Amino acid sequence: MKRGLQLLRERLDEVLRPYGITSAQLHVLGALDRDPGISGAKLARTCQVTPQTTQVLLRGIEAKGLVIRSPHPENGRILLARLTPSGKRILARSRAALGEIYTQMLDGFADDEVHTLETLLSRCLSNLDAVNQK
Repeated sequence: MKRGLQLLRERLDEVLRPYGITSAQLHVLGALDRDPGISGAKLARTCQVTPQTTQVLLRGIEAKGLVIRSPHPENGRILLARLTPSGKRILARSRAALGEIYTQMLDGFADDEVHTLETLLSRCLSNLDAVNQK
């Protein structure tokens, strides 16, 4: 599994390189798309990284014009992040590239095999979540 994840991340980073983002930055862009105006702290929890890592990722994509941050209306110390139109375009293109990677990865699998794989991986995640909840 570790080798598979490593190959997937390498392939993803290769495909994302022309867009000027990394897989970690793509994860942040996706989270902002699902929850516009999210705080850095909530974004860190969503992306399962430290707040410090989140700030580094946000600064990088903000410098590229993909994200804009503005003060919270009630607490100016909190910055809320949103995708810019450029960020939305890069996210859409990146998701299309990600879809191509998944298609390549599952090449030769029958539909029922893909379903079985998804079911088994989902069970693995559930088991790990249960252990982490203890």
